[in-house]
Amino acid sequence: MTTDQNCPKERELRFKRIRRLKRWMRPLPRRSNIHKYPVLKWFASTAYKRSYLWSFKGNSIKPALFWGLIVSFAPLVGIQMLVVFFLALFLRANLPLIVALQWISNPLTMGPIYFADYKIGCFFLQLLGIEIVENKILSRHYDWGNFKFQDLFALLDTFPPMFVGGAVIGVFFGVISVFFYNLAAKLYKRPPLPSNPK
Repeated sequence: MTTDQNCPKERELRFKRIRRLKRWMRPLPRRSNIHKYPVLKWFASTAYKRSYLWSFKGNSIKPALFWGLIVSFAPLVGIQMLVVFFLALFLRANLPLIVALQWISNPLTMGPIYFADYKIGCFFLQLLGIEIVENKILSRHYDWGNFKFQDLFALLDTFPPMFVGGAVIGVFFGVISVFFYNLAAKLYKRPPLPSNPK
């Protein structure tokens, strides 16, 4: 007899975890509905044929966590889905997870994330001896009363520091997420303690 047949409580707990996971994954792309997603639908047939994109084994989850977080903190708004799709193909990473991580940077969080990218990027570039002139729009003393549309073009010089800062933040959270994933996987695989017979 299998362990599940011997322990109906363990089997019920396992099914409860599976049901919870399915509920969380409902809005994510799946093999059956990938053709409905705006950018991903162009590659639906390619994604459908590659089973590793849908695997939830550790060797697919870890690269999805690590690289998904790096891309989510990078200033790649508008092309994130395309970038992570090709990363998932190249790295054999889990597609639903790497796509879900892109929702970290959304219209509500994008401003604070990109501002943090810029500030951290400036700090690290200055550590390397590269002098960065602070962008006037991002300065505390900028006079918004004299704002002109042309001033937005001055934001182009913020991209190098933003990419550096995004990479630093993304790697930091990527390493932490993989560490916690490994820890959770070890705890989950640990056999249960034997119960004391009465």
